[in-house]
Amino acid sequence: MRYSRFILFLVASTSLSAQSAREIIRKVDKNQQYHSYRYQATMQIIKGNKTLTKRFEGIAKQRGEKSFIRFVNPEDKNVKYLKIANELWIYFPDADDIMKISGHMLQRGMMGSDISYEDMMESEGLESKYTFKLLPDSDCGSVKCYSVELTAKVKDANYARQVLHVDKNYFIPMKIELYARGGRLVKTMVQGQVKKSGTRYVAHRVEIQDQRRKNSRTIVTLDEVSFNVKIRPGTFSRQNLKR
Repeated sequence: MRYSRFILFLVASTSLSAQSAREIIRKVDKNQQYHSYRYQATMQIIKGNKTLTKRFEGIAKQRGEKSFIRFVNPEDKNVKYLKIANELWIYFPDADDIMKISGHMLQRGMMGSDISYEDMMESEGLESKYTFKLLPDSDCGSVKCYSVELTAKVKDANYARQVLHVDKNYFIPMKIELYARGGRLVKTMVQGQVKKSGTRYVAHRVEIQDQRRKNSRTIVTLDEVSFNVKIRPGTFSRQNLKR
């Protein structure tokens, strides 16, 4: 009888942990849901002692299912990206040419950064692609975080495993560890400068480091962001790339 009760306790505890992990991820997903948003950002690509600074503005709809980005710094002025569902195009103003990014090109870094085109393509919620396991809590600088391990359950997931360290107050991932199928850590993302924007809290700084690249990291800072903005008809179209 004692043995049976112990087994029942283990089953109940495992179920509770899985449910708690799922609820945390659902809150993370919910915090990333929006109708539309517009932003301006600065990207610093740091390679050894050299830093490249780029600025861009963008607009996105339905948690990034559709997005449009335009670079505004002099060196890359009017280079534009258009993403619609699982398709991505880039426009080069010097050549007046539109190129579709697909296949192995998706693994390259945008503008030479640590952000791959594959990372840009991710727009689905985590719950649709991963199973979850609750890990011991962790410290994320000055805040306490839940830690959740995510294991891919579909073949098209960008990463085989992720570990999210999620702020307990705002359910924002403060640190994300991304692993390849062989178990190798391939990328880390650290977020900070959490600020309130309207009714939601948003991290205004993210530092990405691709572990496969030596002495390389990328910092993206949100300079301005507005949610639930009006979108001009034709914004998410290939014709808009050449405008």
